[in-house]
Amino acid sequence: MPRGAITYPVRWLAVLMLVVAVGAGVVRAAPQVEIKAHTRLTLERVRLTSDRQVEVIGQLTDKLTSDGLANQYVRVRIGDEEVRARTDADGKFRARLTAGSAPQEVHLAFPGAGNLDGAAPVSLVTDPSKAPVVLTVRAEMVPDGARISVSATVDDNPTPLTVVLSVGAPGDEEMKAIKPVDTGTTFVLTRAMAGGPGPKRVRASFAGDGDKQAAHGEVTIELSSATRTTMDVADTSLAYEDNLLVRGTVVDDDGSPVRRAAVTLMANDNTTTRRLAQGATTEDGTYAFKVEAEIVGQGTWGIFVQSDPGVSYMRPSHSDPAHVKIAAPQPVPVSYTIAAFVATALAAGGFFTARAKPWRRLRRPAPPADAPEHEGDGAEADGGLVVAKPGLVSTLRRPHDEGFSGVVRDTVRGRPVEGAVVRLTLDADTHELATSADGSFAIERLAVGEWRAEVGAPGHLTEKFAVSIPHRGELRGVRVDLVPVRERVFQLYRRAAEPALPEPRLWGVWSPRQIIDHVKAKRPSPALADLTDFVEEIYFSPRLAPETVLGDASERVDRAIRERARV
Repeated sequence: MPRGAITYPVRWLAVLMLVVAVGAGVVRAAPQVEIKAHTRLTLERVRLTSDRQVEVIGQLTDKLTSDGLANQYVRVRIGDEEVRARTDADGKFRARLTAGSAPQEVHLAFPGAGNLDGAAPVSLVTDPSKAPVVLTVRAEMVPDGARISVSATVDDNPTPLTVVLSVGAPGDEEMKAIKPVDTGTTFVLTRAMAGGPGPKRVRASFAGDGDKQAAHGEVTIELSSATRTTMDVADTSLAYEDNLLVRGTVVDDDGSPVRRAAVTLMANDNTTTRRLAQGATTEDGTYAFKVEAEIVGQGTWGIFVQSDPGVSYMRPSHSDPAHVKIAAPQPVPVSYTIAAFVATALAAGGFFTARAKPWRRLRRPAPPADAPEHEGDGAEADGGLVVAKPGLVSTLRRPHDEGFSGVVRDTVRGRPVEGAVVRLTLDADTHELATSADGSFAIERLAVGEWRAEVGAPGHLTEKFAVSIPHRGELRGVRVDLVPVRERVFQLYRRAAEPALPEPRLWGVWSPRQIIDHVKAKRPSPALADLTDFVEEIYFSPRLAPETVLGDASERVDRAIRERARV
């Protein structure tokens, strides 16, 4: 065969392979979803300058974080004249336009650029010939809330005015009016007035008068609160074979229930303190524990519950202790022992028979259509500490291990989390380290005691738990699961969005993208639409959302549910 006879078939085969490869790449390519940051425009000042021009000053900020957005162009229009003003490092912009001294309608617009979505346009009718007013709001934290003071300047001169104070959550367009106050005085904004603890926006507004323009000023505060943990023990005198039953509540300073607070049941015998069980409060702030008395051990114990809300604006607390006496174990009758040996032999025989699975030879294989399907992932993702199971020999020995080691992973994807910070604290002693590339960590030679542990990573919820040293090996090779912030936000979103689905069961079947697109297509109410935009940005944005957005997300969900109830 001539040498050139195989040239063309090889070339055509190469072309065919290239086409197939390109086609496969096109088919398998994942859809690209681009999520843009939401922005907000604010108008700060409009005044007539000495050269008979109108100066407009404002700011462009990120709607979620309130950070200024630099190097963006904002359109400023008065009458038929429009200019483009560039923002500085703080998002501030300044524009000069030619206009008369009569009342003018000022328009601000930001159409968006790159990864920034357009802002809602701002329109305001004001008289540039009137004196511009600047309101400055300051806040000082006090035990019951915050002491608010407002100062006013008119044409840069301090001037007493009467303003109206309003309060709302970050991201709220509508705010609740509190009362009118005089500038230069102080007013205590209590947690009850503000709707409970957490991050709040406080606004002072001046409506304007015959010679002064309207104005408003804002400040963002965080109202903190202590917590109170109560505990009720069903019975303080128990047999060794009984169960210890504990119930209680966690409330804040105003008596409101604290939801999803981490609670830990502890036992103390004047020499050591041990962790018996962990859990979380329900929606009404209650909790319940059921622990075998055998786990607690014979003797008299001081039982108490520690609670930790897990948010910066609520402080942990613990209940008053209750003294519980557990009796010595009773001897087992001989007949019970013989029956136990017989039952063990029967169970062992059944176990080895079950391992052989002789019935498989008699069963017809199920056709592919009858094979069970993989269920959806509608369940909530939970984080926390998963302890190791020590060996049999270790469980028979006294606690002797003084180390703490394991791996930190993302509970949703099951991947190790690199750079997660593991921090252990006991009184003034602190150990802190970051996890390696495989998510592993190890801390050795810890002092004896009940250490307070915190594990956190960017974009994940911080997990808090107790570490008892020494131990029998259960704290070697542990796993700490961290829940991504975006997943917890989407779990909160379920309460408001699930009623909009054709069937509730679709929550565990549809993907987050399908759910959000469906809710948007249903023309949702204003609060649900704002919540959906917020969740879409948090869930799909490449930016890692901070843990602090959970309070904002919960308030947006409650607002959407209240709006649906009114309709």
